[in-house]
Amino acid sequence: MVEAFLKQMIADFQPYHGTKGMTYEDGLMLLAAERFYLETNEECYLRFLLQYMDAHLTETGLIKNYSPEEYNIDNILAGSVLFSLFDWTKDPRYINALAQLRSQLKTHPRTDSGSFWHKKRYPYQIWLDGLYMGQVFYLQYALTFEEEGISDDVMHQVENVRRLLWDEKRKLYVHAYDEKMIMQWADPKTGHSPNVWSRSVGWWAMALADLYELFGRIDEEKQNRIGTLLRELLAGMMPHQDSKYHMWYQVVDKPDYPGNYLETSGSAMIAYAMIKGVRCGALENGYLKKGKEVLRGIDQRYLSEEEGRQYLGGICAVAGLDDERRNGSVEYYLSEKIAINEIKGVGPYLFAHAELLKIEQNHENN
Repeated sequence: MVEAFLKQMIADFQPYHGTKGMTYEDGLMLLAAERFYLETNEECYLRFLLQYMDAHLTETGLIKNYSPEEYNIDNILAGSVLFSLFDWTKDPRYINALAQLRSQLKTHPRTDSGSFWHKKRYPYQIWLDGLYMGQVFYLQYALTFEEEGISDDVMHQVENVRRLLWDEKRKLYVHAYDEKMIMQWADPKTGHSPNVWSRSVGWWAMALADLYELFGRIDEEKQNRIGTLLRELLAGMMPHQDSKYHMWYQVVDKPDYPGNYLETSGSAMIAYAMIKGVRCGALENGYLKKGKEVLRGIDQRYLSEEEGRQYLGGICAVAGLDDERRNGSVEYYLSEKIAINEIKGVGPYLFAHAELLKIEQNHENN
């Protein structure tokens, strides 16, 4: 059933922004296809990846409609599949595309504390989302091409998130931090945005799970620290889990706020981090059961089938922060559209199922 859903999404696929480069939304579809190809070896997934890249790269591997000078960390994510594609095909275009994305990170502006800005138009800001968008690619690049210094840089930026975005009183991560403390949403003393948005925590949880696996190849001390941070994040989130569906609310710690709702994408991301965390050894085995419970809850609450097609609801279409409408209030997060089959929910849902498939196959092979 899960693979049928992915194949449906591939059949329906249209680039998220037709006039832009490889967007992070497209990247979530690409990563889902990559992970299921790795586990099933079904050619349809590889074919989708190759066709996407053929449409988005020139004959020499330049990324079409890509503007590195935007310094948008979101633009890095889709490039994460290029490592596997080059490994499988040895097509030099993929190396050239990887080099372009790496080049952006060489000059990407940073906060005074040393972290990548979320975007050029969001200066001196760290968003939890951005750690998944950029740091996993960054570390994988270092491992692939044996570039020294990156692992320490990644770890420094991870520690900045723990130091600057963790709310010690609530034991939860806030969505974003403004180093200059001047945005309308920023606390003038801490720089924190005021609320805990489930998907932002989910992006961070997925980043930690992926970084844990990658650091396991090179640095046990860093890997152990990542594991500690993942366990701390989950310990903070568990008291806010819904008792019936095992999901989390759009605004995590305000379940009774009028209009708050159980949100699919953040819940699926945390389920993925739980399941992968167990597989990679960061988490105790009990989290495998917890991750499965989250996925079952999502299915019960929001997954439906009609005339052979599957529909996954309860997905926040988009949310962010600025000095205009997006002020970080609870009311703001609850005002954004709730979507069906939006890739920011479907992608992590599929990631989590790919992890379950990997665990099952590991058991069969042992």
